[in-house]
Amino acid sequence: MGLPLDGIRVLELGDFLPSAYACMQLGDFGAEIIRIQPPLRAQGRRSQQAASVPQAPRSPFDAERRFDTPNRNRRSVVIDLKQPQGQEAAQRLADRCDVLVEGYRPGVLDRLGLGYEQLAQRNLRLVYCSISLFGQTGPYRDIPGHDPLALGVAGLLHLASDPPDDVPRLLGSPVGDIGAGLHALSGILLALRERDRSGRGQRVDISMTEAALAFSMLASVQVLQGTTVPRLNKPNAISGIFRTADDRYLVTTNLEAHHWANFCKAIGRDDLMALRYDRARRDELLKTVREILRTRTRQEWLSIFTGELESQAAPVNRIDEVFDDPHVQARGMVLEVTDEQGLTGRQLAPTIRLTRTPGRIAAVAPLAGAHTRQLMGEAGYSDEQIDALLAAGALA
Repeated sequence: MGLPLDGIRVLELGDFLPSAYACMQLGDFGAEIIRIQPPLRAQGRRSQQAASVPQAPRSPFDAERRFDTPNRNRRSVVIDLKQPQGQEAAQRLADRCDVLVEGYRPGVLDRLGLGYEQLAQRNLRLVYCSISLFGQTGPYRDIPGHDPLALGVAGLLHLASDPPDDVPRLLGSPVGDIGAGLHALSGILLALRERDRSGRGQRVDISMTEAALAFSMLASVQVLQGTTVPRLNKPNAISGIFRTADDRYLVTTNLEAHHWANFCKAIGRDDLMALRYDRARRDELLKTVREILRTRTRQEWLSIFTGELESQAAPVNRIDEVFDDPHVQARGMVLEVTDEQGLTGRQLAPTIRLTRTPGRIAAVAPLAGAHTRQLMGEAGYSDEQIDALLAAGALA
């Protein structure tokens, strides 16, 4: 059985996580992804990082190919977009594509002859998705930067602060990057669906900052109506993180009255039920619950909370424990892949579940330029023309 995006060809220009993640999702479900990569001399901090940073702390983009999750399911062509011949080669690839995904600063591709207006004149059906820090318009559009800047403007670094000091804190995951990639995926699919009716593509303008704003939904509702902003990370007994006797942690979310009642019964303190909304005794209640949960191990408490007196609780895994969690294993969230040399590695499985046409990992991340000759041939170049472009450095 075919996959949902079989027959969709995507051209990817960009070297960062948002565009890579969007294209990974498209490729997992059957789209053909053609990635344009710059010559090694132009790969900036990637090549510098590879030369000077030990393997362990490097970016995921510098992982061995069989572990390189964001860049799987691609074919790679190396093109020097600063050369007119390289720009023409990229244009000819775009002529044959349904979707273009790019992660450059606004205006960069316009200067290289690969902007939306330029390519749409050649290919009216092209869905052109731009992912940038602040979007294609507005006073911040030309500011360079990465994920934390988006989170700062969107207020998420403030929401991550620990009350009562309200000192902003960096998050431990690239929320802006992944959020932008998911918004790009949604925008591309919407534009393709509309193209089915109109026969024409359009531009999809994805801002990492606006994607981050989506994660502030609950707080935004309060701000926009001028009421108190709820702090979801403010410590409280009903929904919080608690340390157990074995120095592990569990998290609870007993927001519903019956779950809070069951929780109180399970810890042997029926008298705490009535304190649920008593703000004057909030700190006292939190201190009491913390002390009680320190009397048993995490697994002992989880067994109790998932028993007859069901309440809401789950383990807080360290990141190195996640893939040993029995639920994560049962859901098949890790897949083993093999590269062309027979070397195996593990990758995160597709996180979108379709029952009849599930996603797959068809190929590990390619070496830069592994498919240059093949792809240029498909774009209509003869062997002699490809040889000349390689000799001129327009291709590699």
